[in-house]
Amino acid sequence: MSACSVWWARPSDVRPEHDALLTPGELRRRDRFRRPGDRRRATASAAVLRLVLGAVLDRAPQTLPVDRGCPTCGRPHGRPRVAGGPEVTVAHTADCLVVAVHADRPVGVDVEEVGRFPPGDLARLAEVVLAPGERRGRLSAAGLATTWTRKEAVLKATGVGLAGLDGVAVSAPGARPRVLAGDAGPVRLVDLRPPAGLVGALAVLGEAPVRLVEHDAGPLLREAARLR
Repeated sequence: MSACSVWWARPSDVRPEHDALLTPGELRRRDRFRRPGDRRRATASAAVLRLVLGAVLDRAPQTLPVDRGCPTCGRPHGRPRVAGGPEVTVAHTADCLVVAVHADRPVGVDVEEVGRFPPGDLARLAEVVLAPGERRGRLSAAGLATTWTRKEAVLKATGVGLAGLDGVAVSAPGARPRVLAGDAGPVRLVDLRPPAGLVGALAVLGEAPVRLVEHDAGPLLREAARLR
């Protein structure tokens, strides 16, 4: 059984001291955002990722060569990678951030707000998100959010974009999470335990069972701010 660690954080935990963890390039990308909330999320994403990888690799977080280059266009919005490091993935909502790390298996994670999908939009969104065999009966906002996170986690693990949501079929909300159809190959799918009002899912490629450990990244952020 392989181990996967998941770390939860709030962008509101970010302090000015955390800027010292970011590279000049990360700071420039962060500062392009106009809204303060978007800048906090960018800071939190980079800082928590570096703190988690630093703890896993026993290295100074600010020295890690994190590569976010997109394989298609080269722009810095791809899956983060560290040469010689573990597989890692990041997702966030307005008020929550999650980082997942696996030693050697591709991993994907997603988190969504249960209230993200207005009831009036559910039918339209279901046409985009659900595979033909999944479009049976009415789906609640929470159910659609659960299905969305399961699918996006799988697509992140495989490296396929969100355009492939309806090409993956997953088990219904309330059932044990698993992939029913698609081109992902063997996948272990797990529902996460995010803060209240959110749903989250983790996908790890391969057949071996996954031992999941979830952590609060708040202490890492507070300790890093204290030491600056």
